[in-house]
Amino acid sequence: MITLLGKGICAGTAQGRLHCYHRVGAAAAKSTGADPEWEKARLADAQAKAKAQLEALAARCRREVGSEAAQVFAIHAMLLDDEDYVRHIVELLHGEQCCAEYAVHQTGKAFSALFEVMEDPYMRERGADVLDVTWRLLRSLAGVGHGGADPEGPAILAADDLNLSEFVELDREQVLAVVTRRGSRNSHAALLAKMLGIPAICALGDGLHAEYHGRIARVDGAAGTLTIF
Repeated sequence: MITLLGKGICAGTAQGRLHCYHRVGAAAAKSTGADPEWEKARLADAQAKAKAQLEALAARCRREVGSEAAQVFAIHAMLLDDEDYVRHIVELLHGEQCCAEYAVHQTGKAFSALFEVMEDPYMRERGADVLDVTWRLLRSLAGVGHGGADPEGPAILAADDLNLSEFVELDREQVLAVVTRRGSRNSHAALLAKMLGIPAICALGDGLHAEYHGRIARVDGAAGTLTIF
């Protein structure tokens, strides 16, 4: 039996199978010799698809949670069109003649890093919004819309972290609880877990290993503990 201590987000207990989720995006390997105009067209198509997905998520969020939570997706849609964000991507496409995946991935890393060094905890969390939008663009470039975090049956969902898009896309009837290695109580996903009353823990650290996938575990959201049997 192994017990890990993190930070409780939402009180409540749950016991069941542990489903370890690893986020997979589009390939972001650098390649040279790409046609910048072709890659810009691919980027524009991915942006349009991502906006449609965000509109659908906002509508679902309004129905199930409320308009305040749905507003986050409006902010994400604005980030997709942010002048500096898009310019950075396009400059990489032209300057390095790389594929759109690489340019988007590098831009997301650069812009999220700007927020991560800020002193204000709220502003630091906004770096997660940039990464959320970046992963959505990467999935759109790959032709994949859904984040893929669903546990496919009742389970405790375990992940390195969980962004708001992935959380909203979940079939929450199948999610007994959510636990993450990283993250904070100020993240959008954490706040949504509290609103929905789903037992949740963040900041469990490196002790939460992928090889625990499939094992029975127990979550105590109030105590912030995950016990693996």
